[in-house]
Amino acid sequence: MSFAVVLLAVLWAATIARLPTLLRDRRQRAMWASLFAGALAETSIYPPVARAVGRPILPYLLADVSTFVLLWFLAVLTGRGIRRWQWALTVVALVALLALDAAGPSSAAAVAFWVVVEGYLIAVLTSGTVLFLSVARAAPAGLPRLGLRTIAAGWSLISLAAALTTVPIVLADFEEVATPAPYVQGAGTLLAVGGALVPAGRRARVVLGEYRSLLVLRPLWTAMRDAFPEVILFSPGRAVVEMAGVDEVRLRLYRRVIEIRDGMLALRPYLCGGVPETPQAEAAAIAEALRRRARGIAPCAESPGFAPVGPEMADEVAWLSRVSRAYRRGTVTPAAAPTPRPSGSAR
Repeated sequence: MSFAVVLLAVLWAATIARLPTLLRDRRQRAMWASLFAGALAETSIYPPVARAVGRPILPYLLADVSTFVLLWFLAVLTGRGIRRWQWALTVVALVALLALDAAGPSSAAAVAFWVVVEGYLIAVLTSGTVLFLSVARAAPAGLPRLGLRTIAAGWSLISLAAALTTVPIVLADFEEVATPAPYVQGAGTLLAVGGALVPAGRRARVVLGEYRSLLVLRPLWTAMRDAFPEVILFSPGRAVVEMAGVDEVRLRLYRRVIEIRDGMLALRPYLCGGVPETPQAEAAAIAEALRRRARGIAPCAESPGFAPVGPEMADEVAWLSRVSRAYRRGTVTPAAAPTPRPSGSAR
């Protein structure tokens, strides 16, 4: 029971985590569909769910559909497309299962039912395993190749589980079948899901790093937003939508840097003294300029400007992050001048 709970938790967590990728492209939609179909199929065989549904045939129909969706994902991933025999085999298998279920209980019908279920899985999963291995040979070394080979290993285990279920059914009494097939199938499913997520590991590290930069920049960005709300490029409602998509985090980071720089440009007339040469000096200069503006002090006759940074966006992020840390540690955000302020922000 605990193994089934862990498996379901992993499947549904992966399905929910990849939900934002539906808006990206066909490959991401196919991957999400395969995860969702697999989660549904595994959920349908979970004993409490199966008892509540009360339709014994449903898990087998979902298993065949899930297998076909996985094959569709592979076809989209490789650009080779679904073959006609695979479409035909899927339709024939589903129709045969419904017909055998409607035929009523009998030993022959039960054996035929299981042969159709597991035979379909073996045929599709074996062809998918071969295709995954062939694609893996041409894939870039490292995580992409490892991910494809892990998926192939998972599919081969699921195919083995189908064989472990079919052979005893054909050779022995149907009611006395007891094999390790469910555990082999569960392990294969975990491998297949893990393989699909392996190539995302490097990207996940980048995304986490950029989210960290967003948080580090927030004190400085908040100060600019409060003083100059017109620099905000998108509404708070738009920002809430973008929070759901991890693939937009880099755009959000770039936009935050641009908004900070726009605010600093608007603040520049109130900057007096020399050009700040360190992050601490720039943070102190920003705090003093914000205080001058909030108190209604006239702009300086000449402004030295802020420290030059660049040329890459990464240089801007690194410098402004150090400035933001110094601003948060060494100053208290001054009262903003009486200008319009947006009603909160999700960013």
